Amino acid sequence: MNHRRLVVLAAAVGLILLAAALRELYTRWRRRPPRPLDTPRYAGVAASAEYSSALALGALASVRAGEVLDAVQCRRPRRAIKRELRRAAEPYRHSVLGEEDIATAVGRCVNDLLGPAAETVGGHLARAEELIRHRGRGGPDLWHHAIDEWAARAALPPEAVAGLHDTADQIANAESDLRDAGILGAGEVVPSLLAFHWGPGVHLARGAIRAGWLDRTRGLNYLRRAGELARLWYPTPRTLLAAQLLPAYLTADTATIRWAELVVPPLLTDPRSPLTDPAPTPDQPAQA
Repeated sequence: MNHRRLVVLAAAVGLILLAAALRELYTRWRRRPPRPLDTPRYAGVAASAEYSSALALGALASVRAGEVLDAVQCRRPRRAIKRELRRAAEPYRHSVLGEEDIATAVGRCVNDLLGPAAETVGGHLARAEELIRHRGRGGPDLWHHAIDEWAARAALPPEAVAGLHDTADQIANAESDLRDAGILGAGEVVPSLLAFHWGPGVHLARGAIRAGWLDRTRGLNYLRRAGELARLWYPTPRTLLAAQLLPAYLTADTATIRWAELVVPPLLTDPRSPLTDPAPTPDQPAQA
């Protein structure tokens, strides 16, 4: 009798462990990063000029996910979109009020990327962004002089100042590599890294509208604002793309670099691409 009980207990424990292992595998499968695609897809019916700048901003993320580039309405299956949204919104599921529902978490995620704090770069890009903005204030020729003045006002120690100059040199070298790859134009520099956040934000907002996890009016407002910010900060489509790719060049992310050098040329030359459409100017408001 005792032997039979031990067998039953061992079987039960085995089933529990197997279930836990399968659950962990399923969780990892849901969290896995998607394989980046490299062929731009188009709906064939271009969106209104009101959203062209936003679509240009999200073009890299759309290509990577296999989404159409030229329409606000997503064309991928809802299941694939929802899986992507769940993965992106996972860090936003928990708040002081407890666990948020998925639609709320998605809204918080998109708002973090395109909302009131959209013109603030945080995390691992904050240092590079601050250096880039100092270059914008003083010009490329006075960049290192501007860094020294900034460091003096902040009373930074010599080793910290040397680190800032090293990072500035890394940014300049990465931009040179972007020019060699034909992504940046001759004489162009990256004016800000903000598009690194905005591009995924536009892509997620489009998907959330399609999935019904973001109110359509609110989502379209995000897209319009993202397009306005893109036109404000980036003088050319090349600088817009380079801003999203500069971090990969800084960290020698060879997989992303090879992928980008494959997909960027068609984005800049295909007449269907939103990156080849002239953006409306403030004097020529977009038509709905």
